[in-house]
Amino acid sequence: GGLQHAIRAFLQEFNKGEAKLILKINPAYNMPQEQLMQLINKYIKEANKIEVPEIVAISSILSPEQLNGLYNECDVFLNPTGAEAFSLPCIEAMACGKPVITTNFGGQIDYITEQNGWLIDYELKEVKHEIMYEGVSWATPNLINLKSLMREAVNNPMKVLEKGIKSLETAKNWTWNNSALKATQYLNEIV
Repeated sequence: GGLQHAIRAFLQEFNKGEAKLILKINPAYNMPQEQLMQLINKYIKEANKIEVPEIVAISSILSPEQLNGLYNECDVFLNPTGAEAFSLPCIEAMACGKPVITTNFGGQIDYITEQNGWLIDYELKEVKHEIMYEGVSWATPNLINLKSLMREAVNNPMKVLEKGIKSLETAKNWTWNNSALKATQYLNEIV
């Protein structure tokens, strides 16, 4: 997951009033509120901030309408992930016209480019903390590059708008119907 990278970079880069970070935490990951607060406090201390920028955490299950509202409340979707298969949240944000800042590694780079989003540099590191992923490498987003891209998005609302328009155009090509048609086409070619 990229939660720790998002919090750390946000707290290091921004001051109070400059930006707001909304964390949508999947309840399936079962992160207790006190654990999240410990993580945030750790990075506040590391950033040496007295007045911190606003962070909001949402861990409840949201209806599709509520999720749509959350995406539309934001300017940019942040996903500094270690690995993704496809990343449905990225394409959902793009379908709301929101550009994505994400790691340049994983399934989401099939549809996220420098034209419709921002791609974070990374370093591959072998997973050591989970036996299930033994021998697998995940990306560790470059913190300096992540902070720079976040700052660029905050300082350039016109660029956010331009990338958002391109994000929506991209998302229209990744609907369930289009995916089913492509799958059918490939299956017919095989048969």
